Amino acid sequence: MTLAALGGRWTPLVVREFLRRGQTTYSELSAALPAPSDRPTQLTSAGVIERHRTPCRPPRVRYILTSQGRALEPVARSMWERRTARRDALDQTPDP
Repeated sequence: MTLAALGGRWTPLVVREFLRRGQTTYSELSAALPAPSDRPTQLTSAGVIERHRTPCRPPRVRYILTSQGRALEPVARSMWERRTARRDALDQTPDP
């Protein structure tokens, strides 16, 4: 289930942004990442974030991290640390 929630090319980065911010709008997410596209919808369906619409004009939508989403923090952190360690190891490999 965790892999299903974090599956997709940009999803781990979107989850990381939510873990950093706690809540955000689609516009803020688009400014922070190159391609969030349908990830908020996917993460809402997975129960990772909730969609809250304000009744003002124009309507505003804010996405908020759920408790299930916060529970993904150790997994996301582990993925990020693994990626960083791998990148550092490749950077230290001498060229042939």
